[in-house]
Amino acid sequence: MTSIPRRPLRRMAGATLILMAGALLTSQVVAAPAARAALTQTDSGVIGWEGDQDAVIAHQDGSFDVRAGKNVNVRFGIYSNPATVQWSNAGGYYPALVTRFERDSSTVTITSFGDRTTVGGNDFVAVYSRVSVHNHDTAAHTLDPAPSGSLLPLNPASNTVAAGQTVNHDYVMAVDRFGAGYAWPSDTSLVAAGGYDAHYQHMTSYWDGRLAAIAQIDVPDQRLNDAYKAGFIYTQIVKDGNNLNVGENNYDRLFDHDLVGILANLFEQGDLGNAKAYLATLFQNEYPDAGYKFSWPWALYLEKTGDTQYVSAHFADLRAGAHAIQTAATGPGGTMKTSNAVDSQGNWTVDDQSALTGLLAYRYISERLGNTTETAWAKNEYATLFAAVNKELQATVSANNLSYVPCAVDVPNAANRCFGSTNDANWASSLLFGRWNWDGLLFGADPTGPMATLLDATYQAGFAHLSGLPAHTYGGYPGYSTAYNAGYGEAALAGKKYRSEGIYDYLFMINNTQSGPYSWWEGIPTAGPTSWTPGAHATAGTGSSPHMWGQANNSKVLLDSLIAEKGDGQVIVGRGIPNEWLAPGRTVKASNYPITGNQRMGVSLTSTGKTVSLALSGDAPAGGVQFSVPAFIGNIAATSAGTVDAVNGTVTLPRGTTTVTVTLTSAPADRDLGGVDLDAYCRSIGDKGVSRDGDTAGSWKCVTQDGVHVGLSMDQACAWQYRTTAGVLSHSSDPNDVNSWKCYSAA
Repeated sequence: MTSIPRRPLRRMAGATLILMAGALLTSQVVAAPAARAALTQTDSGVIGWEGDQDAVIAHQDGSFDVRAGKNVNVRFGIYSNPATVQWSNAGGYYPALVTRFERDSSTVTITSFGDRTTVGGNDFVAVYSRVSVHNHDTAAHTLDPAPSGSLLPLNPASNTVAAGQTVNHDYVMAVDRFGAGYAWPSDTSLVAAGGYDAHYQHMTSYWDGRLAAIAQIDVPDQRLNDAYKAGFIYTQIVKDGNNLNVGENNYDRLFDHDLVGILANLFEQGDLGNAKAYLATLFQNEYPDAGYKFSWPWALYLEKTGDTQYVSAHFADLRAGAHAIQTAATGPGGTMKTSNAVDSQGNWTVDDQSALTGLLAYRYISERLGNTTETAWAKNEYATLFAAVNKELQATVSANNLSYVPCAVDVPNAANRCFGSTNDANWASSLLFGRWNWDGLLFGADPTGPMATLLDATYQAGFAHLSGLPAHTYGGYPGYSTAYNAGYGEAALAGKKYRSEGIYDYLFMINNTQSGPYSWWEGIPTAGPTSWTPGAHATAGTGSSPHMWGQANNSKVLLDSLIAEKGDGQVIVGRGIPNEWLAPGRTVKASNYPITGNQRMGVSLTSTGKTVSLALSGDAPAGGVQFSVPAFIGNIAATSAGTVDAVNGTVTLPRGTTTVTVTLTSAPADRDLGGVDLDAYCRSIGDKGVSRDGDTAGSWKCVTQDGVHVGLSMDQACAWQYRTTAGVLSHSSDPNDVNSWKCYSAA
């Protein structure tokens, strides 16, 4: 493990606050000499290229901040302070950010993306921008894109747009040199390196190729599919070389326990081609839990690749890290030492859980390498620490009549920031950052003691303690929410009552707290309606946006909710699938998922409501499959294959079984939420309104600004209408009835 300078504390109430003032969002309306880049704007996303040094920070008005020694803000004066603006990823997930708004009876679209461009034998990241003006009026309009002077025009285009016509204005600017010191390309050579369309094609092909190498998901809410892909891409853009940095604004370097979590997610996704270089960057000198969990990403690497030779070569470091846990167990009753794990001093449960997770991972590695001495030591040390933690926690729970696992082993939550500060998400710190409940289970943890038996009750107590917040957020630091919101639901996969919470939490984030397209600030003090539609968004932020540790945790809980592998080779399928996704006609898929022995597999779930079917594809998992959907708990009537555990809701399939149909005692009930204002929804996505074009269920259309009738997503309309109710989908009870639609969620 290497060492780097210590960072400022994070997740603090006093962290730098970045406010979304109306003037900040709407003042950039005229062309002007380039201003210095300001990295404190709440609406913040990134565009760039894999491994670049200084990715561009983009904003909803189409402007972007260029660093890399240039330090300018590039803008388009055509942006006219619209009442509403749409901001999204091109294609749903590409790192090409699209700003769309209305001006002078015309639809203006600004799209910018980064592409790796070689000029004169040197590699650069160039940002390509297109300002597209579509005139949907009956008369010509003159609209000048008014770009900053640092943008180079790529095509001749008139500012006058005839009625019914579209004019594209294309530009380019070199923004990064991958940390090198060679000269920037000349204007002439950069323009000669190709136009917008060719570079857009190269960009999309590259990222689709990168995505093809990792596990793929296909779930009923398309926004989750897109967020998963975008999160992976942003991770590659934010990293510098092989350094998996956390952010571009404020957190543009490695952080120790962040890196552990980012690596774990990448390895579970199957992004293993550069794994050795990533593992070489692991270090610990900031938060003790990073050292305690040092062996965890190594265990995942070994599990997925079987590369015993490489892991053996680094076993001395792994041994030193694991044995340091024993030395650090100087806290109350032999628990872990006092630390600043939640950015204030205490005997935090997250440290104890992290140490237990690290010991489980080290035991797995020792067993796989055939080191019987270290395997025995790890088992004994785990048992000793586990007993100490359980004893201390039980004493605190009993002495204070608690119904939950406290965030510190020796005092109730009211004695520290977890409940002592209003809406402080650190009450859930051990549910994510400790990793023991779920990731420990995957590596053989025995789910006993208060950390297991009080798991569901801890979620219940924490949610009940929040003040004035909607469901499916954990609070902030303090405040409304965080970038880790979905990740906090991970431990619930080991329980019963809240197994789908991680997915619900992710949907809450998409509906309510984005600060850029599929981007979130680490801390989100406030959120609400803004000029960016549809949905609500962050109105203040702390940390960085996007925040890649938060995004890694969100992607991980989403994937684990569908499919997760245990250390013994058994694969758990469906553990967090919401009841809403079991409605007739819905499907849930995961493919190219990495399993033991450098193999890949896939799963596909379909449902009739009363039956749920699973089909496996690809390589067979060594330990068979545990089919474990939340709707199965106490609700299995029959199965076509496997062994049933009715109480826990599992069907265990032996290796080689590829299909199974589980019949439920009763189909999951849903809750009718009511109707949806389709006209308002269509306007929220930039269209003029809605039209009923017939009498069948599919007759509802959005009408674009130039009068074209286009299909609309009822699922997305329902999610927009009921944005604080997670898991909302749509259903038509009669395909021949235009009024048969309803919005629903689980009962």
